Amino acid sequence: MSMFFLFTIFHVLNELEDGVVLVGQDGRIRWVNAAMRRFFELRDREVAGMQGEEFFLTVVAPTLERPEEVSDAVLSSNRERRNVHNLELHAVTPEGREFWLEYTSRPLNIYPMLQHRLDIYRKITRWKTTERRLTESEERYRMLFNKGSDAVLVFTLSPDSMPVRFIEVNEVAERRLGYTRDELLNLSPLDITPPERIGEISAVLKQFRVTDELLFEMEHVTKGGRRIPVEINALRFLLQGRPTVLSISRDISERKRTEEIRKKAFEQIEQNIEQFAVLGDHIRNPLAVIVGLAGIEETPASAKILEQAALINGTIDRLDRGWVESEKVRRFLRKHYGQR
Repeated sequence: MSMFFLFTIFHVLNELEDGVVLVGQDGRIRWVNAAMRRFFELRDREVAGMQGEEFFLTVVAPTLERPEEVSDAVLSSNRERRNVHNLELHAVTPEGREFWLEYTSRPLNIYPMLQHRLDIYRKITRWKTTERRLTESEERYRMLFNKGSDAVLVFTLSPDSMPVRFIEVNEVAERRLGYTRDELLNLSPLDITPPERIGEISAVLKQFRVTDELLFEMEHVTKGGRRIPVEINALRFLLQGRPTVLSISRDISERKRTEEIRKKAFEQIEQNIEQFAVLGDHIRNPLAVIVGLAGIEETPASAKILEQAALINGTIDRLDRGWVESEKVRRFLRKHYGQR
């Protein structure tokens, strides 16, 4: 191999963004490239001739976040001349500069560098930074996913718009339905739907053929068999090319109880209004008989009876006016609260 060719190789290695260290057969540093000098600020430090182990312990290890976890692996492999593949190193300089390297060591048996070793410190800072951001984003997503008050269940759809198994669930869904996460991931929406309503939920989901969003009421069945009325907001989207549904289920048990109480109250109001409508006639008819009998003879007693009958008749008139007002209330309730 010509000296010109070697010079070209070293020149190319010197242009790399990854650190390169050439270790001789005696275990001493023969050469480090420019990237390696930048990583560990070696511009003013002479490392040629330094033992490889000493170089790692004095130059590399002090910058590592957890040097004890990697030092033994690196040093033992170097002594035994074993290869090291893709060992991650997290470095932090005294000034707080943070970077990641991926360390690989392998023998180099190219003449005239027989029995040499090539240590490569691949720069992976950008990749690790992106990975960290993705992890942080996932953690934020997971926190938002789990900290709401609604159950969130994600499932895929078959080609005929039938629900397949859940692929993601939040903690609210686990608590509400009484299943563990692993148990839910082995179920589908049909497994938590009342048997007599499976046809209904299937028909609803088929509407995804023409729309991407549905809002409907359904019941969920817990692991213990309890039924929970829910309002479901379902969104369809593509996940890795597959139609997927994000189902957000709100427990509306309290709303249903309130509606039942209101319904009974309205029914009672209806009954009372109907009684108002006939109460006057029920009183007037016998009252007319009493007035007729009292008018047969003009006595002090009959005069008193007629006087009291007039008072009763006035009360009935007020009842009639009350019925008119109650009828207005009924029309208002029908208009604004949907009571029929």
